[in-house]
Amino acid sequence: MSQERMLELEDVSVTIDRATVLDGVSLQVAPGETVALIGRNGAGKTTTFRTVMGQTAIQNGTVRMNGTDLTSLPSRARIQHGIGFAPEDRRLFTTLTVEDNVRMPRWGKGNTSDDDFEDSLERILSIFPEMEEFLDRPAGQLSGGQQKMVTVGRALASDPDIVLVDEPFEGLAPSVRERFRDGVERIKELGISIVVAESNVRHAGEIADRGYVIERGEIVTSIDADEPIAENDEIKRIFEGA
Repeated sequence: MSQERMLELEDVSVTIDRATVLDGVSLQVAPGETVALIGRNGAGKTTTFRTVMGQTAIQNGTVRMNGTDLTSLPSRARIQHGIGFAPEDRRLFTTLTVEDNVRMPRWGKGNTSDDDFEDSLERILSIFPEMEEFLDRPAGQLSGGQQKMVTVGRALASDPDIVLVDEPFEGLAPSVRERFRDGVERIKELGISIVVAESNVRHAGEIADRGYVIERGEIVTSIDADEPIAENDEIKRIFEGA
């Protein structure tokens, strides 16, 4: 991996209701990388993302973006520092149009320029061209796959340097999963770093340059770019009982 680090978590620990949810999590993402955070449901993937975004309090450790310590900053500031987040539960405003949902991170970033938004929207539609057909529809009227496209598009609307995508393929039909893989490839072509939380080893292996394996809130191993993710010993132990 490149020594240049865009996003870095160092020894991050999180406790929720007196239970340790993350225990000394450290990981790094370099510019242009696609990194998978792989683990079973409840392993700590979503909490890791929420911690990066400032939605969960840290007991110990540090979150940095491009060398800036974000640990004590609110979520809005993290968007301003170039981090986008597409949560698994989507969190769309169902009565607002798709276009208004996509605009929201730009408002949070303090950017209300229509010209700049049109540039961002054009970039998003180059990734998910299907979205153009339902930009004026309320988000609550969309299918699950369409809502996931909007969620990722919203994460990209603030022109981030890195985007966190939580379980993008969960619950999707095979044809829609293929579209999402195409979309991820297009995001990579634009030079945006991606961290994907995945409980499906095959999906992780198809899109990620390398990965981290998380179990019970701890990073138990990292997987280098020259090692197939599915062949990693920790992956086999956790997912196959080997």
